[in-house]
Amino acid sequence: MNWQEKIVNLFSMKGAIYVVSDDYSFLNNESIHALLEQQNCRIHFYDDPIKFRSLYETTFRYLEKEQRSALIVVLPDHQFNHIPYDVYVNANRITLSFESLFPNFDGSVIAQCPIEYYQSLFDVHKNCLQKLSVNETADLILREVCMLDAAVLVSDVSVVKAALEYFERFQEALPDILLDRILQYMISRRIVATHTLECFTSKENLHRFLNDQWRSYIQGYVHFTSEQLAESKGYYSSMYFDDPFIRNFIGEIIQPIEVTQEIKYEQWMLPGILKKNLVKKEKLMDLDNFFERDFSAFDRVEWAKFASELGIIQSSLLMKSQLNREFQEKIEKANKTFEQWMLKKYQQLRTLPVLPKPKMVHQIPHYLAKKIEKKVALIVLDGMNFTQWHYIKESLTKKCWSFEEDSVFAWVPSVTSVSRQSIFSGLEPLRFADTIGSTRKEKALWTAFWRREGYSDNNIAFEKSLGLKAYDKDSLAYRYSPAIRIYGAVVDVIDQFMHGATQGSQTVFSELQTWMNSNFLHNMLTDLVEEGFEVYLTSDHGNVECFGIGRIQEGVTVESKGERVRIYNSSNIRNQTASEHDETISWDDTSLPSNYHVLLAENNRAFVPKNDKIVTHGGIHIEEIIVPFVKVNR
Repeated sequence: MNWQEKIVNLFSMKGAIYVVSDDYSFLNNESIHALLEQQNCRIHFYDDPIKFRSLYETTFRYLEKEQRSALIVVLPDHQFNHIPYDVYVNANRITLSFESLFPNFDGSVIAQCPIEYYQSLFDVHKNCLQKLSVNETADLILREVCMLDAAVLVSDVSVVKAALEYFERFQEALPDILLDRILQYMISRRIVATHTLECFTSKENLHRFLNDQWRSYIQGYVHFTSEQLAESKGYYSSMYFDDPFIRNFIGEIIQPIEVTQEIKYEQWMLPGILKKNLVKKEKLMDLDNFFERDFSAFDRVEWAKFASELGIIQSSLLMKSQLNREFQEKIEKANKTFEQWMLKKYQQLRTLPVLPKPKMVHQIPHYLAKKIEKKVALIVLDGMNFTQWHYIKESLTKKCWSFEEDSVFAWVPSVTSVSRQSIFSGLEPLRFADTIGSTRKEKALWTAFWRREGYSDNNIAFEKSLGLKAYDKDSLAYRYSPAIRIYGAVVDVIDQFMHGATQGSQTVFSELQTWMNSNFLHNMLTDLVEEGFEVYLTSDHGNVECFGIGRIQEGVTVESKGERVRIYNSSNIRNQTASEHDETISWDDTSLPSNYHVLLAENNRAFVPKNDKIVTHGGIHIEEIIVPFVKVNR
């Protein structure tokens, strides 16, 4: 039995109703969702008494026990009194906690651990026969789960090696409570290597640290000829790269540095350097194997990784004008599986927690509100997909920027008025139904969100339509007052390039190259960082190169006629249209307004004249739906 199965076993009664206090969001876990679904259980997150009453009356109350799904009602903040009394008295009441899952561990320590620890914690707990204190729990987790022995952390090199090994096993940072325990141990032994413990705070910080060390190493190295190296080694050498274990990671985490001197470099150094005037060899994935995977087994995290990897490949191919129809057909095949995943799993994403990272675009401001320490800027590059992001990233990296990268899912339909409004409002589309067809209230929604977080109007700035004119620092809204601490901005050049693309994705890419050469984004980021802002980049939706399947001829029966999506007031008319036209998808989502019925074009098809090629958005293609969410560092 694993930890998810232990929780699922609590809900084994067929057709029963459960009222659950889930303070630690166990029921947001995707694996638990899948297991409960197999067990014929339905989860409802209680947030609206009217919505709940409708669900209860129509899908549960009047059905025989054998005919209905078990209903799990998840309550906010341990508030059992939110549930109507007639439901409450007949319900099974359950409190999910770390104390019930790991009774012999200290709950305050477990609460800080990322979910990827849980199975190891569950296995280790089986052999724990007594209640442990805070420090005893922390020590056990460090030793048995993280495989970190504080006794061997006696130098900067040993700390960095341990961090590399840690991030080989885990994606999330070492929790602060465990890091503090290591720090206590090092201080007690008067070990001075404590500054390198920052390498455990994120994989990005570790990589940034080693790249800084590598730049220093190479800058010193090129001052000497190979004959002088032995006697000069103390001048330039970095102790980190004297270690064979750390050297093994150069090709994986080091951004190669361009060098001009004709020096004979040692073989182990070659993955970390680029010799000027020589053709740079693109480090691309094996394209033959890239698409030969079992996409049907992918989960959210694997699809997000695939979207990013696909962006790297396409960016490189577009750079060389080598993106061909054969490659696009392979994407189409993979995307068919992604469409099926979206139809089955997408609606579960909205129930996943904001921390440690947002999963959907409307969670981004909630994440920023929890993370903000000083001033924060959110820049939305309207329409940017991962292909464009990886070119932008490469361009900015050359100017000494670094990034903590993640991904989020756009809202469906993946159009600006839906997905971008959800970013700046922090709301699901149902909550801004009156403006779902426009973006006119984005500034008001952005301001209202941050007001609820305790900021005044004087602290908040917002603007859009940036990027098409020359950069002018003093014209930007955050410059209007020194009191501004929250800045939201829309740079919509990619969306503009997209809708004017005559040669498909290649046109968008060429326009983006020209725009990046203007240094607008570099200058904007520089000034924001110098003004003390923490800067995040994201996108409201991506874009995809599409081929026309013909226009659908309808008059007033359709509310909105997009290239990838059509919106109807009537579900009957939408369904009739879908039945009459192949290569379409009827999309239903309880988080959309009740009179907002969506018809999507399948895969990379569009409602434009047959075989016309365009770049657009609105559907559920992987290049439209999964977009970057990036913290910018200098």
